[in-house]
Order: sequence, then structure tokens, then C-alpha cells
Amino acid sequence: MTNSTVSIDALYNGAPGCGNGGYICGLMAQFIDGDAEIRIHRSFPVEAPLLVRRDVDSDSVTAWLGRQLLGTARPAHCQLEIPPPLDADTARSISGKSVFLHASDRRGCFVCSPLRSPGEGLGLAIGPVSNVESQPVGAHLAAALWRPNNHFADAQGQVLPVYVWSALDCPGVYALKLRHRELGILVLGSCTGSIKQPLHAGRDYIISAWQLAPIVDRKLHVGVAIHATDGTLMACARQVCFDIGKTVPTPP
Repeated sequence: MTNSTVSIDALYNGAPGCGNGGYICGLMAQFIDGDAEIRIHRSFPVEAPLLVRRDVDSDSVTAWLGRQLLGTARPAHCQLEIPPPLDADTARSISGKSVFLHASDRRGCFVCSPLRSPGEGLGLAIGPVSNVESQPVGAHLAAALWRPNNHFADAQGQVLPVYVWSALDCPGVYALKLRHRELGILVLGSCTGSIKQPLHAGRDYIISAWQLAPIVDRKLHVGVAIHATDGTLMACARQVCFDIGKTVPTPP
């Protein structure tokens, strides 16, 4: 067993005082080689020291706030049937019709808020496909054309993996909320993700999301993919979200 301490900067929030779900997944995935499955058991507070324990025998990871288990991560294989990607012009048009759903504080969510400057957020403008409410399971529901900023890349211009994981989060929630208007607040429960190729700052990428199965007991399954404009799959994730009603998540 090896231990380390991490802290989530307040910049990377989702709900007020809580880390963004995708950022949390990327933070924990950095301790896993290859594809990873992350389960979020409760909100991760920002600006708080968190203990990360890695079991070298099973290669599993747990995150703790005192005696509270916040999340777990383990190696996995991301199995996902991905619909053909949208073309860049269609994704650009959909981005132009974006609907901001995560205005939970004055800056909004790190991933999708239009209220942040380029260095303070990923700037995903996520919009619905045409006739989104009548689209079937397995069809694209939401999309964005994303050009990562240099602030989130290394010296070689490659987008850091934690931000790729972050970008995989919100499109799934948007797809479900735009398709099912009656849903309450959705939180990310688990994410099995895979980064296939490095993303580069300053290049355009097509992000799309689709529902994987009918809703059962407020449990929702959604897929998200990031493609290059030539159709190359760059990253993907299979997510489980939960409808928690109207109560905004709070830090533990």
C-alpha cells in the first residue's frame, strides 16, 4: 500500500465547493495505467487535503477525506459501441445552439461555463441535436466542437489527461437533460474511460454523447466520445449518472 496526498483547486469546481466529476475521474485515473473505471461515492471537496491510497497488488486506488471514502479507481477495459461521429460543421452548428445548464455559482462549471475566461475553464459549448426529445437510445443527443486552450496543455502542446477526462463529463449529463427535460439534478456516479490518442491544443475536436439504455430507478447510462475532425477516435467514456432530484450536491 502506498499513500499520497492531493487537493483539488477551487478552479475545478462543478457544484459550489465540489470538484467537477470529470476532473475527479482524471485525478484518480492518473494513478492507473491505461483504461480506468472510477466510482464517485460522494462529493470531493475543493481546497482540502485528500488521502489517496494505492494497493500495489490489485492496482486499485481509493480517495479519502478523513475516514470518509470519496472514490475508488481500478484498471478496466472501456467497452463501448460508438455511433459514427458527426462532421465538424454539424458539431459547430450544434455548439452555436448551446444551452448552459450548470450555472451553479457565479463562474459556473469548470468544463462547460461560458462565463469563464479561456484560462479558467474548458469552454465546452454543448448543444442538442435536432429533434433531441424524439431521438432513440443509441443516437447522438448532444455535441460540441471543442478547441482546447494552451493553458491545459504541456510544453509539447498535448492536452493533459486530467483535462481530457474533464471534457468527457458534462456532455453526457447534457445529453440526458436535453433528451429528458423532466430529470432533476444529475451527478456522475461512475465513469469508465479510455484515452486512445493525445489531444493537442489549438486543434478542433468533435465531442458527442448518446444514451446507452432506458432509465431505471433514476440510474442513467450514457456514452461520450471525442473524435478528431478526420473521424479518428481520440477518447471515450461509459458513464452512469444518478438523478438526485432538486438538491444541489454539497461538499462533505
